[in-house]
Amino acid sequence: MSKPVIGLGGVLEKAPPTSAFPTFRRLFTNEGYLAKLQKAGALPILLPIASQADLECMVGLCDGILLPGGPDIDPSFYHQERHELCGPSDLDGDRYQIQLFHIARKLNKPILGICRGAQLINVAQGGTLFQDYHLQSMNPIIHPDYQRWDCVSHQVEVVPNSILSELFMTDSLGVNSLHHQSIAKPGTDCKVTAFSSDGSIEAIELSSGAWCTGVQWHPEAMGSEMDCLFEVFINEALA
Repeated sequence: MSKPVIGLGGVLEKAPPTSAFPTFRRLFTNEGYLAKLQKAGALPILLPIASQADLECMVGLCDGILLPGGPDIDPSFYHQERHELCGPSDLDGDRYQIQLFHIARKLNKPILGICRGAQLINVAQGGTLFQDYHLQSMNPIIHPDYQRWDCVSHQVEVVPNSILSELFMTDSLGVNSLHHQSIAKPGTDCKVTAFSSDGSIEAIELSSGAWCTGVQWHPEAMGSEMDCLFEVFINEALA
């Protein structure tokens, strides 16, 4: 049996300037995503920024799409003014990943969103974000917990009858936390499937179309306890 191909939406960042390319940018992804996908039996590929027609061809060659973590989504995509607590954004990168999401939905490809990827799913579906966790709650837990980047930082409550509850078979799940933004208003067909003690939305899934779920934590940075999330994603890609 051939391996399922998983296309990754890369993240843009400014590359060190050279005389030939003074404003050159690079498209990259983190090794953790690749390692988890390969362990689950997939063949991951990084999808470049391209025209609508070319992106449709590339997504058509894929069995699933992973939307990774990355910088803050520009607030203009959810019709808000930029708050001083919002981090840097890249409009080209945002447009590219939102376009990638919509093409994948059009072609009925399963989608897994991680951290920014979960937020992007929500924004692409018409939802909004809190531009910083301090704007969400008067008593927030620490969300960007970089000291425990690869282990449990806090617990999330898992909503019954959801993809996550069926997968992990628990109502409480320990997760890491590397984000400072979170989902505010859920977008169209976005079902909240996990949240933390301060009310932060920690996971969503789409209630229509092909399998699509997004988690606010970084499962690729955690141990084997999160492997099942990538495995079920790959199984959906094989379906």
